[in-house]
Amino acid sequence: MNTTQLEAYMNELVDVFNRHEADAFAAFYTQDATAYDPQYADQLKGRDAIKKDIEDFFTALPDIRATVLSSVAAGDTIAFEVEMTGTHDGPLVTPDGHVPPTNRPVRFLGSRVIRFNSQGQITSCNRYYDLAGIMQQLGLLE
Repeated sequence: MNTTQLEAYMNELVDVFNRHEADAFAAFYTQDATAYDPQYADQLKGRDAIKKDIEDFFTALPDIRATVLSSVAAGDTIAFEVEMTGTHDGPLVTPDGHVPPTNRPVRFLGSRVIRFNSQGQITSCNRYYDLAGIMQQLGLLE
């Protein structure tokens, strides 16, 4: 897979994310894909788990938008820095339960390291972001 293809997949994935199309977003992943996220003790496993996670995220932050700030690609992997902004207007699902809407804006930087198979589907996605900073913005941490 070449750099141009990886960047095109990344851009399409971010576009689908910004349109909040959970089904289309999940379709980027293989049936047995994994996703690491710092809020979970274990990786998300499988397309259905990843779809549920993104649906919950869109419910919590219905106006969430992502902007890619930089990216680097090699082999079957692309890594990119992303800025996300949104408003916490819906229940936020966490491993410890639901956080009711705070109606507060959030802005955070994060990165993704995504591996694709030869058909252009994601086999693994590692998400990195400042979870404590998000919770502080929502008024959940002092």
